[in-house]
Amino acid sequence: MNSIQLNEYSHYGFTLTEPEEILEIICENHPKFDVRSLFFITENIIKHSTHTSIVSKSDEIKPQNFDNFISPLCALKSIGCEMSCKAVRENSAQTTTLGIFGKLTKYSWEAKAVLALATFAMEYGNSWLLSQLYPQSDQLTTALAILNRVPLLLNSPANFKKQQETFVELNKTINATLQVIKCILKLDELSAHIDPNHASLKSAKKDVSINTYWSILTIVSCATEVFYLTRDEEKPQAVSILSHFVSKRINDILAKLKRQLTICQKEIDEPKIYRKLLKHVAHAPRKITHVFNTLILFKDNAYAKPATLSVGYTNKEVFDIDVLDGKYITFYISTLDNVSHKDILSLKEVYEGTENNKCKIVWIPIVEDWTEYGREEQFMEWRSKMPWYAVQYLSPTTIKYIMEEWYFENKPLSVLMNPHGDVENLNALNWIRIHGINFFAFRNINVKTWIAPIVQELMTSALDTWMKEGEYIFFYGGTDDYSMERFRMKANSAKVSILEELKIHIKLFCVGKLEKGRSFSDESNAGGFWSSIQSLLSTLSDYKLHGEHTALRKQVHKLLSYKNDESGWCVLSKGSSVVTSGNGWAISKVLDEFDQWKQQISHERSFGTCFQVYHEKVIAQTTTSGAHSAGCSFGNARNMECCPVCRMCNLTPY
Repeated sequence: MNSIQLNEYSHYGFTLTEPEEILEIICENHPKFDVRSLFFITENIIKHSTHTSIVSKSDEIKPQNFDNFISPLCALKSIGCEMSCKAVRENSAQTTTLGIFGKLTKYSWEAKAVLALATFAMEYGNSWLLSQLYPQSDQLTTALAILNRVPLLLNSPANFKKQQETFVELNKTINATLQVIKCILKLDELSAHIDPNHASLKSAKKDVSINTYWSILTIVSCATEVFYLTRDEEKPQAVSILSHFVSKRINDILAKLKRQLTICQKEIDEPKIYRKLLKHVAHAPRKITHVFNTLILFKDNAYAKPATLSVGYTNKEVFDIDVLDGKYITFYISTLDNVSHKDILSLKEVYEGTENNKCKIVWIPIVEDWTEYGREEQFMEWRSKMPWYAVQYLSPTTIKYIMEEWYFENKPLSVLMNPHGDVENLNALNWIRIHGINFFAFRNINVKTWIAPIVQELMTSALDTWMKEGEYIFFYGGTDDYSMERFRMKANSAKVSILEELKIHIKLFCVGKLEKGRSFSDESNAGGFWSSIQSLLSTLSDYKLHGEHTALRKQVHKLLSYKNDESGWCVLSKGSSVVTSGNGWAISKVLDEFDQWKQQISHERSFGTCFQVYHEKVIAQTTTSGAHSAGCSFGNARNMECCPVCRMCNLTPY
């Protein structure tokens, strides 16, 4: 506080120093002191004393058992003498405040504040109680009222009316001080539930000592006001200036404390509410409408603004979510700042082409503060471009769920949920961008079936039949025509033997070959194949991977690394189930050595299983041979990622 602010009341003896200097004077050791019961009684007194009419039922404080409570009467009397006499006699509120701190050095900051407030409440409440009983009561009450100067306040109606405004302001200041001390006590309680080193609590707790100082100073100022209200003498102007100043300061402190408490309480409540949501989602009936209502329309508390579902073009709110019953839902999730016009066009293709309207689209904008300037208008502008549903005012807990369970990280994604409320694809947006309405083929992709959607755009009637009938299919390709032709010849030779001995039909499908005489690496279909592979890898990279997704990403990454390999690449599947994948030379070797592993095939061990096992054996033998004696045939371990053998053996992490 600067000297200019002090000039207007420094003649009153109120020469405040800087907060650091104040703390040097008032900081002492403060042992534990249970102040809750005393504060409860004090609050009860003030609640009744500062109402000019009968207290309403809603304001009544429920009684507690105080059988074991012993009032710290000596401390209260000692502070009372300091407060009600010294402040006026010595004409210094600051001196009185520091004197009170001197008497309370053994108490905690919370106890200091409550004892000072209790002292004031005891005197103030006593005066108001006597004023209610005087003069219709007995002689004892009348005598006590006279000693407390109650008649001076009540005998003159004109005087009472004149002081009415002062009482109103005084009561406001008293109640604000009560709330400040209540907040200080609440912060002390919250310390048991939050890490004391947490930024929000640490920031609030560091101000407890200075807030206690201002609380007691305000109480001293209020006591001075009461002193002059029960006297015939005129109140000095400096008293009014001080009262105005401390009233403003204590209300500023209260506003800040409320903000700090809200933040601290939020940090305590959020994990509880989030666990509640997780539990509700896990136990919700497996039906899309129940899951949608539980998760998307979740309310954090009774006072939170409810999430609303509306139709984009019409802006009409949807009250009956049964319109989603039995449908797939594609959630398009974005912020208001990264909605993509291209995504809207891709989603419109899905919206307009979905058979029998079996898939609904719901836009979920992630907005943490809807009161931020322009957010409502921005939402309405984007919504007007979308014919599908949109959700507004999503709860913070649901936003947390989407970020943690659906891995939203401030870039658009699309989550596909089936009619049972189960997530089938955590990021279908890549597929929607590439395949439009055909993205449905990718809705439940896994480590075994990923090849089916990848070859969707290459599908021929023959390939479709092979996949449906569960035939063994070699998908192969590469950049070198000679290597691809050599693989085709080896595979054709092997499939004759396999058919003769096992009665198993082997099918070949060249990715890149359109017709005889044209380049194997024709981009008209190979390009689409690799785009789908890249999109799948990108989708998997958006997941926080575990289990099957980790294996799938490794397998897809490995295949993608073969794209420009001179020896080509190959994927063996049985129908739509992937058996294994590798580069051309390793797969060719397994086929060449069919006679060495064919005896392993039985009713218990299928052709596919035995092929996969022998393929792994070939790789293992190659890595321990001279070709890899130096760590890698490419010269050194640093080049392992370039080596197809190392890739196949997973010698490099992906």
